[in-house]
Amino acid sequence: MKLSSLGALLLCYVMLAATHAYYPKWTFSQTEATLSWDVSGYYLYLPAAFIYNDLRQVEFLPGITAQYRPADSPYQTYTHANGNQVMKYSLGQALLYSPAFAVAHAYASASPAYPADGFSFPYQLAISLWSLAVAFLGLLVLRWTLLSYLPDASVGITLLLITFATNYLNYAAIDGAMTHNYVFTLYALLLYASHRLHWPGTRALAPLFVGIGLVIGLMSLTRPTEILAALIPVLWNMEPTFAGVRRRIIFLKDQLGGIVLAAGTTLLVGSLQLFYWKYVSGNWIEYSYQDQGFDWLHPHLLDGLFSYKAGWLTYTPAMWLSVFGFAALWSRRRELLPATLVHFLLFIYVAFAWSIWWYGGSLGQRTMVQAYAVLAFPLCAGVAWITERRAWIQVAFGALCLLFTAHNLWFTHQAHRGGLLVSEWNNRSYYWRTLFTFQENPDDKLLLDNPEFFRGTPPAVDTIYSNDFETEPTADCGLPPIQGAGSYCLLGAKQSTEEFGIAGPFAEGQWLRATAEFRADGQRWNVYNFSQFVIRFYRDGEKVKERVVRLNRVLNHAQQRSVTIEARAPEGGANHATVLVWNGGDTQPALLIDDLRVMTLER
Repeated sequence: MKLSSLGALLLCYVMLAATHAYYPKWTFSQTEATLSWDVSGYYLYLPAAFIYNDLRQVEFLPGITAQYRPADSPYQTYTHANGNQVMKYSLGQALLYSPAFAVAHAYASASPAYPADGFSFPYQLAISLWSLAVAFLGLLVLRWTLLSYLPDASVGITLLLITFATNYLNYAAIDGAMTHNYVFTLYALLLYASHRLHWPGTRALAPLFVGIGLVIGLMSLTRPTEILAALIPVLWNMEPTFAGVRRRIIFLKDQLGGIVLAAGTTLLVGSLQLFYWKYVSGNWIEYSYQDQGFDWLHPHLLDGLFSYKAGWLTYTPAMWLSVFGFAALWSRRRELLPATLVHFLLFIYVAFAWSIWWYGGSLGQRTMVQAYAVLAFPLCAGVAWITERRAWIQVAFGALCLLFTAHNLWFTHQAHRGGLLVSEWNNRSYYWRTLFTFQENPDDKLLLDNPEFFRGTPPAVDTIYSNDFETEPTADCGLPPIQGAGSYCLLGAKQSTEEFGIAGPFAEGQWLRATAEFRADGQRWNVYNFSQFVIRFYRDGEKVKERVVRLNRVLNHAQQRSVTIEARAPEGGANHATVLVWNGGDTQPALLIDDLRVMTLER
């Protein structure tokens, strides 16, 4: 065995195990447990079928939700027109969990220590450990295939980069029960089978075709868009020339029986979902994502790749090496280019055509993780090219890899224990304000709503509006005034202050700063019900710009404090501005406001 890539593989295993131990989800409860959020939805088929014998009504789910709180609500199913409950997610991932489920259920059934209900500790632990084993298998098989095409040392560096410097680490070691870890390993198996299929001298092709069909079937049954993976065995090891295409067409014609065998196996595996839909809904085809879908004509490519909200290359910059590595792959192993490049281009189009292109609360772009098995080939080719360059280039590359690793480890920590990653809300201002810091400052989170803030100290600050609310009663709030004789109270039907007018005009780019003292009667955790502090700019009676900060981002930490919002007048300026406060809904606790001040800031 080749020691350099083997040593790297062992380091990867150690890193995955250490990260798994750093945040062992099986020890956590509710929405931080292994079987929580989407994972609980993938998994739900198993207890429904084998414990409760209830695939149609899923009557046990409300009880599980009440006891274990895997999500805020039982969104994992929806009510069909016929009254049955339909699982939102396809059943492939449940099949992949089934060995761990079988072991856990056997143990829980035999032990009086835990209920055999599908969600107690043995199930959480078994799924976690099984997911880690699946990750180990994926890296091992990927190494085997890479070594057939690229140098040993480059293979080792590639494995280290994927594990240490990308969000694969999170989705293999911590959130390993998500689909991405499993599909990564299925991709690794498919790449190995495709390599064996087209390697000169390979015999007994029929088992390979069955294996390819089985893997593609499982991938598609887990994430239906992974049907794109069928291109890999078709295009693998094909010279990108007319002669190469001609030889491949001849091969496919000669292996028509094997292709039918592979396609039949894929369809057989995929038909499990059709039978489930027919059993539950009465329809062979049932679109279970309901109001979510694809924006095929307007894919969110720029956002998906580069945005600060969840851009793939913004949060996983190490994969720039893979993107640039396609040029090196062309020069070193161009027969691998058609399969890897075509798959990559189609994959990102489909991934970012999805309407929820940021894929919920994730670390970077989780939907790209499974594609790293394919992208390992251009990445490895790029690494091989760099290792043949001058020493200073290699040193610079090493430093860059360390930076990418630090970036990934910092984000992984902040996603779980650090608290600075706020997925679904990130923007450029918050990203750069917090990057590589470790002290949580609640004020920084106001940037998640309003990215504008005055940098430095203004040479002049002029107060143009003030209101102490001394005549406002607070008795209905049940709270004493913040200071003086009165404070403005928002509670119940009174959800918003009036718009306090600020006389203009304001030139384009003019800075306004509003500050006020707030007191909240309790904490809030649903961001959509956070109270809001608002600045609006008007021109000719029409609102032309609005900036907002959600007050509970800071009031959850200190229930009385001063809060500041800053904004610049829009392009073309504004005739006047207003400031207001909204309480977040008539069921929310009381909010007091006092000592409102509005100032202009001069540069």
